[in-house]
Amino acid sequence: MNPPAGAGAVLCVYYKVDADQHAAWAPRVRQMQAGLQAQWPGLRAELLQRPEATNGIETWMETYRHRLGLGTERLAAIAQAAIDAGLPAPRHAESFIALR
Repeated sequence: MNPPAGAGAVLCVYYKVDADQHAAWAPRVRQMQAGLQAQWPGLRAELLQRPEATNGIETWMETYRHRLGLGTERLAAIAQAAIDAGLPAPRHAESFIALR
């Protein structure tokens, strides 16, 4: 049996955050991710940041993966959840798969 479309794909969404706003944004992102994980059991979500800030600006990355793949519905829901949560924009999304 072939894996579902998108199985093994990792969605990476990165954006900039003012370092002074770190403590305000982190709980909002985590709350949004927890809501998505409750909606789709098995969804793995992570919040990362680059180790250094540049001119008081941090680069953050959210990652998402699901054993059944993300699919159009999950991708759209992730994007909409970020809008609903009022997260910083612009958000840049890219998908990655394991090296073949």
